[in-house]
Amino acid sequence: MNAEPILEVRNLIKDFAGKRVINGVSLAVNAGEVVFLVGPSGAGKSTVLRCMNFLETPDAGQVLFHGKTPACNDKALNSYRCRVGMVFQHFNLFPHLNIVQNITLAPVRTGQMTLAQAQERALQLLERIGLADKATAYPAQLSGGQKQRVAIVRALAMEPEVLLFDEPTSALDPEMVGEVQALMRELAQDGMTMIVVSHDVGFACELADRIIFLADGRVLEDDTPDELRSSSNARVREFLSVRHIS
Repeated sequence: MNAEPILEVRNLIKDFAGKRVINGVSLAVNAGEVVFLVGPSGAGKSTVLRCMNFLETPDAGQVLFHGKTPACNDKALNSYRCRVGMVFQHFNLFPHLNIVQNITLAPVRTGQMTLAQAQERALQLLERIGLADKATAYPAQLSGGQKQRVAIVRALAMEPEVLLFDEPTSALDPEMVGEVQALMRELAQDGMTMIVVSHDVGFACELADRIIFLADGRVLEDDTPDELRSSSNARVREFLSVRHIS
């Protein structure tokens, strides 16, 4: 692994309405790692992820990409988000655009690709996930699992170095979760750097190189799945016990 993390947060602090939601979180992710953020509801997991993509502005601390903090202007942040993509819980597809248009919009608008190049890339990605026949369909015509897979390849179309996932399966019916998890496994095998917020600790233990356990806005554990299972921390053990993880 690289000596320098690809993405790092240092002493992150974030308040909402006078309440401290993130309280000094630090973590580092190396290229090719799959890192899951887990913990109880309200622990601050999604807020950490949103701060990583500057969808929330930290009140203190740093977010570093290849050792540097992006400048706080639209051009710099748009460039950063091309390299650090994000997949949302509720897909965030544009309902008035068809699937190919959803995938090609960002690469064309940012000047990363011509329309022809972006369309070719979109069709390749749809072929990869078995949805080439949905290229001209609209989001309302897709199942939840199909929408989330499209959302993932929309992020991949930008050829990012890192993908951030915010609860990628929690809005799906149980029978649709497997198809999204299968795509995430494939990305991990391809060496994609991924940071995933999830309540699915079983999937985290299967896929993650490391699992970071947050509670009350703090990091309590930063371990491999095996180390987390044998944690002596009472809060962690209770959390895993409720989810029948041993």
